Amino acid sequence: MDNLGRLSRQSSLTKRRTVTILSTLLTAGVLGTFLFFVWSGPSIAKLKVLNQVPHPHEVTKALVMAKTRDQNVAWAYALMPDWIPYIYTADKEPGYPLHMPNKGREAMAYLSFIVDYYHALPAYTAFVHSASYNWHNDVPSRYTENIIKALRLEAVAEQGYVNLRCDQTPGCPTSVFPHDPTAMDLGQNGTRAHMVDIYQHFFGGNESAVPKEIGGVCCAQFALTRERIRQRPKEDYVRMRQWALDADYDSFSVGWVFEKVWHVIFGEEAVHCPEMEQCRCDLYGLCDE
Repeated sequence: MDNLGRLSRQSSLTKRRTVTILSTLLTAGVLGTFLFFVWSGPSIAKLKVLNQVPHPHEVTKALVMAKTRDQNVAWAYALMPDWIPYIYTADKEPGYPLHMPNKGREAMAYLSFIVDYYHALPAYTAFVHSASYNWHNDVPSRYTENIIKALRLEAVAEQGYVNLRCDQTPGCPTSVFPHDPTAMDLGQNGTRAHMVDIYQHFFGGNESAVPKEIGGVCCAQFALTRERIRQRPKEDYVRMRQWALDADYDSFSVGWVFEKVWHVIFGEEAVHCPEMEQCRCDLYGLCDE
């Protein structure tokens, strides 16, 4: 009987411990779920507040970029209220109301902003990548927020369009030869092999109107006045954006095409390579005495 009694008590104790463990785990799970929503809720709520962007006609300076879910754009909010971010997300991330198709990299965000707000553009718009640190930021810093802070709007107003990079390499003096693709270009049958057709689709005209050479400073970060954007009718931007959506090329290739012709889209010559020292002086006040 003593043995049976001990076994019974041990069994009862084991059951109670099991119930206690399960109860603890359940409670921890519920608590964890609760804490997840408590912690993540305010974060998403804060994003919603930060991204309640005003209508651009109420804004003097807009900062336009594309982002994916894993990219941190906190640096852009630190520029508020001087610059107002318009952040387009490619994967409908919670807290970001501006959405875009995931095609064409940053070009899709840039074109979407122009098409969405063509008749209500801010006085100045800077189109930039979402990363704070970029190798292609040359002066005054590798960090985009420092580039934007240092940018002289007097230069943007005077020139209408400025590339935020002053170093001419890569891209200048020429980087694309539309009429003369290489054997490798033709073999790959990519965008370089079809630049004549793409150029005509963007800008109209016959084949003879397509320049023999295209050159411009990389890397698809620039600032403009609304007047310069509106030198081209909205229908042109709509057509280019539709090409990006319909093109039978991958996202990188579509973005590459726009990187090569942004300066042409915004009214510069096919080869546009401002002198580096003058660019640094004009845009950032870094002038040699």
